[in-house]
Amino acid sequence: MIRYNGQGYSDWSALPFQEFFFSQLGAQFTVPIYWQDTVPIFWEATYFHWMSSLRRWRMQIPMTLTPDYLESQLKAFPQTEAAEQTQLFELTAFRQTPSHAEAPLSSLGWILEYKGAFPTASPSEPVQIELYKDVYLSEDYYATLPASQQTQRDLAQTYAHENGYADCLLLNSQKNIVESAQGSLFLLSDEGEVITPDLASGCQATVLRAAFIDWLKKQEGIAIQERPVSPFELQKADALSLLSPFLGVFSVSSYRKKTYTETQLQQWFDAFWAVRA
Repeated sequence: MIRYNGQGYSDWSALPFQEFFFSQLGAQFTVPIYWQDTVPIFWEATYFHWMSSLRRWRMQIPMTLTPDYLESQLKAFPQTEAAEQTQLFELTAFRQTPSHAEAPLSSLGWILEYKGAFPTASPSEPVQIELYKDVYLSEDYYATLPASQQTQRDLAQTYAHENGYADCLLLNSQKNIVESAQGSLFLLSDEGEVITPDLASGCQATVLRAAFIDWLKKQEGIAIQERPVSPFELQKADALSLLSPFLGVFSVSSYRKKTYTETQLQQWFDAFWAVRA
C-alpha cells in the first residue's frame, strides 16, 4: 500500500503517474520511518530532520504537513502480520513538476510507502567491502542532506556489484572515508574505541546514525570519536560495521587482506535497538 499526498493506493500502478516518470521529476529525497507496535520510533527527530531538509532544498512546504497529520497517515496503513517487529516506511518528498529557469518553484508532493520489517541483525553471509576511488564526495553545506551526491553512491554500489563486493566505501576530496554507498561507517579500533567519520567529512546526517551515536556516548565504558577517518585505519581496526538507515546493520567480514571477527559493534547495536523494541 502507498499513500500519495494523503490518498491511499494499492500499489504504484494505481498512482496517477508511473513509477518511472516519478523518478524523472524534480529534486526528491527519502527518509525512513521506523514503526514499533502503535508508535513511530525517533518520530520527533525524524519529522524535524525531514522539515529542515525540505527547507534546505528550498521546497514549498504545505502547512498541513504537521507531525500529527503524518502520524495519522502512518496509522492508515493496515496492521501487518509481523506487528511485533520494527516496521519500515519510506517518506519521499519531491517537486511535482521539474524546475526550470522560468518557473523554479513547484508544489511539493510526497509519497509514504510501507517496505516491510526493518532488519536489526547483520546478515549471515560474508560482507566484503572495498574503496571506490573513481569519484570523490564533497564536504559542502549540502553534503549531509538526504539524496545529496546520490549519483556517486549509485556508481559505487554498481562497482561493488560488478566486482563481487557487498558495498564500497567512498572518499572525500581530502582522501578520507565518508561512508559506504549504503550507510554510515563505524570502526572499532585496536584500542577499543569506536570511531566514525564526522559530518564535516561529508557523510549523510541520518536520524539512525545520530541516535546510535547518542546512545553510545551514554554507555559507561564506551569511548567514541567523530572525526576524519583515513583508509589506512581500516587495516588496523578490530571491527567494521555499516549502518544503513534502510537496510539495517552489516558487520564487515573482510577488507582486502584484513579479516574481521570481532562482533562487539553488532552486540552494541543489538543492545541499542532492544531499548526501542
